[in-house]
Amino acid sequence: MTPILRKAFAIVSLLALLLAPAPSHAWGYTGHEAVAFVAWQQLTPATRARVLVLLRMVPTLHNPHGTDTIPGYADWVSDLPPGLTEDQKNQYLFMRAATWADSIKLQWLKTSYVPPPNRAVEVNIGYTDTESHAYWHFIDTPFTSDNSTLPPAPAPNIQTQIIALRQDIASDEDDLLKSYDMVWLLHIVGDIHQPLHVITRYFAGKGDKGGNDVKIRLAPAMTKMFEGTLSKDAPTELHFFWDDLPGEGQPGPALPQAAAYAVSLPSPAAAEVANTDPARWAAESFALAKRDAYSSPIGRSPQPPASSGTSSYLITTAYYNKAMADARSRIALAGARLAKLLNENLK
Repeated sequence: MTPILRKAFAIVSLLALLLAPAPSHAWGYTGHEAVAFVAWQQLTPATRARVLVLLRMVPTLHNPHGTDTIPGYADWVSDLPPGLTEDQKNQYLFMRAATWADSIKLQWLKTSYVPPPNRAVEVNIGYTDTESHAYWHFIDTPFTSDNSTLPPAPAPNIQTQIIALRQDIASDEDDLLKSYDMVWLLHIVGDIHQPLHVITRYFAGKGDKGGNDVKIRLAPAMTKMFEGTLSKDAPTELHFFWDDLPGEGQPGPALPQAAAYAVSLPSPAAAEVANTDPARWAAESFALAKRDAYSSPIGRSPQPPASSGTSSYLITTAYYNKAMADARSRIALAGARLAKLLNENLK
């Protein structure tokens, strides 16, 4: 394990009780599984073999704050569709593993969406950790639409964790810890490529939590057009609209649909794949969010002004088409970069 992750936790102050962003999970299960599908195609045989060794170590976890469990490798195997070849089974298990970090975030009861104050680093104890580390999924890089004063982005965050976990999988740490580190990377490399996971817009001195506070609605005809793409319940917040662009899906049973979606994705440029700096990945997503996610019909405030007679922004077909194109290109790029990260670092 790297020295960064070996340091002890700093003393946590009472400020940890401050309001935190609302829960979210980038791309939904379909998107994360598609990222992993793309990556699997580009893994070397040696990396695939090493990945499978580590995947077999993912345990079934019992929620220490409730009665539910978080499925592990044995559960994933039992959920596989019938009639698969051995390579397809391995590929689907890799895809399923890419959703594990959302499973603990959504089901673990001890969930914090902001890092505890004064905690500059995290102690990595692997699968015995009962924290969901929701703040590893994003970085709240701020900007403003009305000259609000901007705070610094909290850390640790998705950017710091990708760097730290990448160092760990390249180290001589214990394989059980490395398994934990790897499944996190399978997920958060996808997250950092979702534009609204790297940004928060300030208006009237308050951040919108990566678009979670921005209210939207879909016209009835558009909701029908999006069936099979967006989740069953049409999103009413901007962040969830972007999360659901590839489809929500379900972990396990919908793996074939995620694979079919992934096959249709564009091929990213080699120069983009060669970019290995998570800070630059985040900067790309930030710029895309400012340009496209917060573009018309989305106004400068979380909700339209009262004089407009409505409390939400009506998503247009043009906005949807641009957002979908962005999602497809970012998911494809995330998969290619994930493969490169694993091929070059996993020991």
